[in-house]
Amino acid sequence: MSHDQRPARMRVVSDAAASRGNAVAADATGTPAQQAAAKAAAEAEAPKGLPIVPALMFLVACGAGSALVTMLVAGGH
Repeated sequence: MSHDQRPARMRVVSDAAASRGNAVAADATGTPAQQAAAKAAAEAEAPKGLPIVPALMFLVACGAGSALVTMLVAGGH
């Protein structure tokens, strides 16, 4: 088996659950009500969905690019 076909070892660079803010600490203390309040506060801070302005800018750029390509192709004939 050649060098580029061997499976590489997987490297973990971060914990996905911790970056979302819903990881449970190993030393979680407090009453269930306090833990629920902390979880609700963390979920309230998390952004919901995609931001609309960058998505619209992407769509406008795609439309402009395709119009440019169409003009270049049609102008060549």
